[in-house]
Amino acid sequence: MQGSAADDRDVFVSRFNRGLAVLAWVLDAGVLVAYIWAHAGLRDPFMIVPVAFVALAAWVALWRPRVSIDDEAIEVRNVFRTLTVPWAALIHVDTKYAVTLYTPGHHYSAWAAPAPGRTGAAMAARKQDRGRVAMAPVSQDGTIRPGDLIASESGQVAYLIRERWARLRESGRIEAGLADETSVGIRVHWWLNGALLVLLAGSVLAFAL
Repeated sequence: MQGSAADDRDVFVSRFNRGLAVLAWVLDAGVLVAYIWAHAGLRDPFMIVPVAFVALAAWVALWRPRVSIDDEAIEVRNVFRTLTVPWAALIHVDTKYAVTLYTPGHHYSAWAAPAPGRTGAAMAARKQDRGRVAMAPVSQDGTIRPGDLIASESGQVAYLIRERWARLRESGRIEAGLADETSVGIRVHWWLNGALLVLLAGSVLAFAL
């Protein structure tokens, strides 16, 4: 998680996902080196295509996604598109499977903030019990949802969103009753999606030839 005092923006990226991206790149490079070693050179230049596909897919799906939060909106950069949710459009924040922003008739999940699995939830709960992190919100049945645990990635993002949302409401900066008429910005990553599609098609051809 990164913050900037200049524009009071919180930017969150998944350290776990970025670790997976680095692992994918290392394995990807290892496969290419092993191929070159086994064939005493790059016998088939088209083998570069699947290597490039894996490298780009790891960057797009694991390294690039993020959640940015400022006083104007929440920006969710996912794999295929970036969503800009103004505060006036937001009606609920959920963490069942990932941080999910609800607006009237729609919901948008954050790829960079998935809810923890069983092991991750247990580790986050231990940190919670030891008082090493802020208290997570308690649901109506008296339990804490794993995705809300502040020690988890989804819990951190949900906490940042809820805390700023409450602060903006208390200061009167969010006008009530505008959720139905406030639109969410959607920007499709056309060039990235196209590059992934081309490399995927090229990878299939590389293995088929």
